[in-house]
Amino acid sequence: MRCILVFDHLNDIIFSKCDHKFVAHVKKLGSFQGVDTNGIEDGNGDMDLNFVIQLFSPIVTSQRIMNSQFGNSYTSIQCQDGLNIVFDEYLGFLFVHLGFREISWLKRVLGVCMSIMQHLCGPDISVLKTNRSRYTLVERLLDTWSTLASEDQGFLLEAIEQLTVNPELNSVAIKALSDATDRMKSMLDQPKSHALLFVENKFLALYSSKSVRELSAGDLLFLSLMSVWCQKEASNLPKPGSRSDSSCSEFYSPDASPKSLLENGPLVDGSGSASDLILLSVDDKPASSPNVMHISPIAEGVTLILLYQTVYESLSVGLVDTFNAIHALNVISMSNSEIDGLKKGLETLEPASKKVFDALKKLKSSDLSPKIDASVKQLYSKWETLKKQWSEHKRGAANSTSILSCCQNMSNTYKNLLRLTVLNRSSIPGSQASAHVIRQKVSASLTHFQSFLQAKALRNFTLGSYPLLLRQKQEYLNINKYLEGFPGLVHFIYVDRVNHRIIAPSYDFEVTKSEGNLTKNQVWSMVNLSQTHLQEGHLAIMWRDQSFCYAYYLWFEDLSGTPLQPKVSVPQAVKMLPLPGVISTDFYRRLIEICFPRMTHSKIRCFELYCIHLGVATSSCVLEHSHRLASTICEVSGVPSNPLDIL
Repeated sequence: MRCILVFDHLNDIIFSKCDHKFVAHVKKLGSFQGVDTNGIEDGNGDMDLNFVIQLFSPIVTSQRIMNSQFGNSYTSIQCQDGLNIVFDEYLGFLFVHLGFREISWLKRVLGVCMSIMQHLCGPDISVLKTNRSRYTLVERLLDTWSTLASEDQGFLLEAIEQLTVNPELNSVAIKALSDATDRMKSMLDQPKSHALLFVENKFLALYSSKSVRELSAGDLLFLSLMSVWCQKEASNLPKPGSRSDSSCSEFYSPDASPKSLLENGPLVDGSGSASDLILLSVDDKPASSPNVMHISPIAEGVTLILLYQTVYESLSVGLVDTFNAIHALNVISMSNSEIDGLKKGLETLEPASKKVFDALKKLKSSDLSPKIDASVKQLYSKWETLKKQWSEHKRGAANSTSILSCCQNMSNTYKNLLRLTVLNRSSIPGSQASAHVIRQKVSASLTHFQSFLQAKALRNFTLGSYPLLLRQKQEYLNINKYLEGFPGLVHFIYVDRVNHRIIAPSYDFEVTKSEGNLTKNQVWSMVNLSQTHLQEGHLAIMWRDQSFCYAYYLWFEDLSGTPLQPKVSVPQAVKMLPLPGVISTDFYRRLIEICFPRMTHSKIRCFELYCIHLGVATSSCVLEHSHRLASTICEVSGVPSNPLDIL
């Protein structure tokens, strides 16, 4: 039994995703309490949620009181029957995930759910209550992630698998993407852009224009997820000229009007290309940078993603700050320290609002529609009213309730402004024709490599022998020759935790399962056990079962490759950190910040290595292989050498 619920500040459910067992359980509880359960259906999002709200109301209310009045909210609850419930919160929205799996897994899924919603909705997740298409997209992306996390090593570790290709292909791919960003600048007047190539869910290449902000690891994983989802949707689309079926009704058609674009989800046309507006992170702020995204198939399994920033980024950053400040004031309204809290909250809201007003002044008049102008004027008026109320409050002429009421009114205006500007997708159709031309150019540049890339989508490289393709014979020979130097090594996973790139041999678990060799469950269990020990502060561990010897290492280096020892106790450091991963929060970046408090964090690198050897391998052999693999991985990946300081 599993269920994800998201509650707004009024404790209404704005998103739910559950399985049939949860629906059956709710029906059973309703019947036991004498409640009519005829309206409860067994489908995601199709339940009558009134009874579900009634069931969860006590615990949701308790959670909010514990948070606002005591600053000690629940993170999880374990029930006697084995049911676990985990909680998370974002700007007043309470996320709840319940199921019979372990707490760490439930927390991880909830973090992914929150990240997806932030990328699609920004700080105003309440849009899911009225936008059914956005709601459905969140569901489908969660399903896609769940499938990938159970099958793919990269998504299991929340890292991007780097496709290993020869220098010639890498150079061609980078040149094609560089030309793509140049065309976005000339054709769309968009100087801040990214162009990426994925092969299935593996990363091939990225080129970013000089003036654009670097993509975060969480953003890259989200883009990879969107790419896989789009490929799946494209395979289900009706062919051009055929009648579309109802399964595609939530997508708007290529000739949709601007009004319908605002009300619906991503556009997926007959060629399998998709367009949408997403929000990427800015420094530590999630969902702050609005970007138009075009996803286009280059060949089967090969996807081009084009991104360019909209004119509303500065405004978006200011709005995110205001939503955080208003949320803090809402928390204050439920606490017992209103006087000091109000002052601190308003001191935070004032510079955030100033950011919004300054960003609005810098926009061109063509970017401000009459509706936006009206919303801005309303915002100015409410801001002046709030300042007046605060002045009167300091003189004792106004109470805190009136101030908090003004803040709530401002919140509604900020939401309206957010939807009219940052989340406005009406400009997307105007860029689709140019995106199509750019896709054709990139596709033409990679024509001679398409068959090879399609083969690489299925198998990057293995620890076994390769069928030699003439075009890439030398590459395969070099990899096999390199890996022959590690007798007894069955599998390895190497992760650069600075850019979160993973290098790992492909492994066909379905084929090897019948042979009694390494299974997927053993690899997944190795990762789970390693991350459990990492959360306890253990940076190097080794263990065995009846068939294999497993080893895990995490280490730090400076830019020259010299090993670095943490300056702070690692067991103490990890107590302040979330679960290992990067989708919701970059665990590894924060680990570096805590472990090296007086060093420049950009000059510190972090790496992980998982190794699986045959059980007959000695510990000294495993250590020697691990050292050598870490220091010579560049022979497979092309990245600089990384000596491993295990001891």
